[in-house]
Amino acid sequence: MLLKYKYKLKPHKSQTVIISNWLEMARKQYNYRLAQRLNWFEATRTPVNACSLNVSVVPVDEIYQNIPEFRIQTRDGRKKDSNGSPITRKGDKHPNIVNGYVVWETVQLADLAQTKKLFPEYKSMHSQVLQDVIQRVQTTMDNFTKPDQNGKTSGRPKFKGRHYYNSFSYPQLSNANIVKNANGRFCINLPKIGLVPFVYNRSIPIGFKVKTGTVVRAADGWYISLTIEDKAVPLEVAEIQPTEQNSKGIDLGLLHYAVTSDGEFLEVPKFFRFSENRLSKLQVRLAKKQKHSKPWKILKRKIAKLHQLIARQRLDWQFKLAYHLFSDCQVIFLEDLQIASLVRRCKAKLGDNGQFLPNGQSAKSGLNKSLQDAAFGQFVQVLEYVAWKLGKRIIKVDPKGTSQHCWECLNKVSKSLSERWHSCPKCGQELDRDYNSPTPLAPLPGGMGVGWIVVNTGGGHHFC
Repeated sequence: MLLKYKYKLKPHKSQTVIISNWLEMARKQYNYRLAQRLNWFEATRTPVNACSLNVSVVPVDEIYQNIPEFRIQTRDGRKKDSNGSPITRKGDKHPNIVNGYVVWETVQLADLAQTKKLFPEYKSMHSQVLQDVIQRVQTTMDNFTKPDQNGKTSGRPKFKGRHYYNSFSYPQLSNANIVKNANGRFCINLPKIGLVPFVYNRSIPIGFKVKTGTVVRAADGWYISLTIEDKAVPLEVAEIQPTEQNSKGIDLGLLHYAVTSDGEFLEVPKFFRFSENRLSKLQVRLAKKQKHSKPWKILKRKIAKLHQLIARQRLDWQFKLAYHLFSDCQVIFLEDLQIASLVRRCKAKLGDNGQFLPNGQSAKSGLNKSLQDAAFGQFVQVLEYVAWKLGKRIIKVDPKGTSQHCWECLNKVSKSLSERWHSCPKCGQELDRDYNSPTPLAPLPGGMGVGWIVVNTGGGHHFC
């Protein structure tokens, strides 16, 4: 089992300077290595049998320029066979070009030695921290060029500005790196930085071992995120069979943040809305200051801390809500919402003369802001994590038609989004639309789901 524990660092001034310099050097190295990969991608992405007329074909000599054909291993490999002998040995030759494709991760890792000769300041960085930058570039390019399990790829990688590259990693740390200094204060021993004091408010569980550490820059200082592992603890997802007694359904919305199938209405907290006025005043003051001046930097820091406060308030509230919802049930049903579709901009409308016509986007912009403030996607992730941690279960169902059917007789009662009251002409049920919505939370006729229907009766559930 892998877990992540995050701690607040309290570095000295000299250590803060070192950490800041390392982060800036790592950012520059990331951008340079990414530029290498993108230049190669642009030069080689046109098939030779279907060459586009508006794309120039780079000569082969230029494509493989400064790329050695082979790499000679300088020491025995760490991996060993069944007899205990190294699988790869010192002096072995490994190709850098396989079937015309450059093994970029290997080439760039080997090129770090040349980087340290040209730029001596990189010698002060820990070697594994620098190597991790290359691995980040490799991961970024893999996400761009290779589809995931759903057949989708991420967008074109972007170069990182100073405010967008906020961490560097130690791939190998251990429990021995957490020590006490001469004053009895807990510190973490970061190689080439030293003993950095930190707030050890959460001890490492017995049996878990520290594997990696990532130093992160936040608005209020520096943090370190430790990845810990215990191979003896299996990573399992609970497979609980839903029953009448152990299940409930919830409906997420903006009028009520969540409405449960047992009649509980939870109000929307609106953390961003409550801080919006204060935030706008700070931004107005910021716009009047000279850019990069000392008052400008002070206001930028205040705005960043306010955004951080809003995000922390929201996340803390969502965790408390998730534990509350699981306090009296084992299984929760909820709609599989497509958040990206909900906050998508309205399509532009053009008139006969080519002018843009009103398309309702001005009204939807306020709706989008409320959707982003509610952070339903983050809440679903929190709910999934809490369910896994407690050994409970979440079942997502198709959201189509969940509010269009009566919980009592399953009769379809068509309603527009503005209609907030459910009135069934067949059985005579009268209740709030949000209360009716979390009741038929599994596949209704024509829907897709788990194969049965959960229906709230006001005093319990029916299972069909």
